[in-house]
Amino acid sequence: MRGAIVALLMFMWMPFVIFKPFIGVLLWDWISHMNPHKQTFGFAMFFPFLDFVAALTIGGLLISKDKKSLPAHPIVAIILMYFLWVTFTTIVGFEPGYSSEKYIYVLKVLLFAFVAIMVMQSPNRLRAFVFVMAGSLAYIGIKGGLFTVMTGGGGRVQGAGGMMEDNNQLAMGMAMLLPLAMYFVQHPPLKVLKWPFVGATFCVLLSIVGTQSRGGFVALAAVMGMILLKSKHKFKMIALIIPLIAGGLYFMPDSWKERMQSTENATEDSSFRGRVVMWRFSSNVADDHPIEGGGFNVFYIRRAQELYMPPGEIARAPHSAYFEVLAEHGYTGLLLYLSMLLTGWYAGGSAAKKFRKHEETKWIGDLCGAIQLGLVGYAVGGLTVNIATFDLFYHYLAVIVMCSNVGNEILKRQTFKLSDDGKTVVAAGPKKWSPPKPTSHAAREKANPI
Repeated sequence: MRGAIVALLMFMWMPFVIFKPFIGVLLWDWISHMNPHKQTFGFAMFFPFLDFVAALTIGGLLISKDKKSLPAHPIVAIILMYFLWVTFTTIVGFEPGYSSEKYIYVLKVLLFAFVAIMVMQSPNRLRAFVFVMAGSLAYIGIKGGLFTVMTGGGGRVQGAGGMMEDNNQLAMGMAMLLPLAMYFVQHPPLKVLKWPFVGATFCVLLSIVGTQSRGGFVALAAVMGMILLKSKHKFKMIALIIPLIAGGLYFMPDSWKERMQSTENATEDSSFRGRVVMWRFSSNVADDHPIEGGGFNVFYIRRAQELYMPPGEIARAPHSAYFEVLAEHGYTGLLLYLSMLLTGWYAGGSAAKKFRKHEETKWIGDLCGAIQLGLVGYAVGGLTVNIATFDLFYHYLAVIVMCSNVGNEILKRQTFKLSDDGKTVVAAGPKKWSPPKPTSHAAREKANPI
């Protein structure tokens, strides 16, 4: 029954996609982040809905008369540079055929980001895109949070499929979602939804804890620390956070506490030692191939393992986004990857500061601030989880570009004045052109000849 419902929803909207590409972007958004078909049974579970939606959306974009150009934004430029570089490293890598599967995945992720930037260029479309993305991820977070409560923290919240395949990746996704969930508490689509969004945010928080991911716990701590640092109500936040932490520690079982405390003895942990081995492997590959690296999935290529794996060790996942990029794309790729992350961070902060000044664009400024905090969770989580190709990171970058486009268009159409408090800038209405008034009699005659 679930498969039939999901298939009906997909096929019902597909005919409209060719005429309204933004509907296709929203469907693409939903499928990418929630993977609804993966939670069904039968033919729907394996049917390539995403490929059909993507093809129809691109076809509709080609025949549409709407504006289709990518904006001149630093984020767009650095993503394009990174994509061109990974294309090169795939071609010259150890085994291009073996690397092609991951390359195609990255191609689809970046294609969606670019199509979304081109299509979602209005306030309502931006709101819809972010709401669908947050709602799709919140569905997973609410399920995980309720599961954590029902099992008393004893059961582990596992991966949800797609980009969040295992519990570590799920924890990263939820840590990135948390600031966005708090944004919707601040800016709910309807006022009656504020308290349900508060409950959903709390479930997202519990789902991170329920994954029992040590990397997720560190990412959560980083995000909460940045939220506290940027908050104007620090004492209120501390007064709220301390009881939550104390209650959570009391509530969670001993097995969870022991796993979290194992971070203190990381050097004695076999999992940590395995990660260090893979980080050494990445360094060895980069030392021999500093420019181009070994190409996608070099960790699983037998020839690379024989050359660069420390003797007697078993190959596994890299467990670090930074060492993942280093081994696959060399020091050049790592530099571009870090530049992409820092550009997103800086652009998000700059846009937040710019748009929060104006009443008409304050919601955009707060959205950029939430996305920037989400990037903190990604950057910290990437230290111990291989999430270099994580969909949500590139889609967050796309949202910052969308916010800049929409915010700048709103500001162009408005003239502003200071509010009564002398601090907030409010819209005074659309700009109207009027000819300058001549000041002298001669000038007036010249301007209005008989």
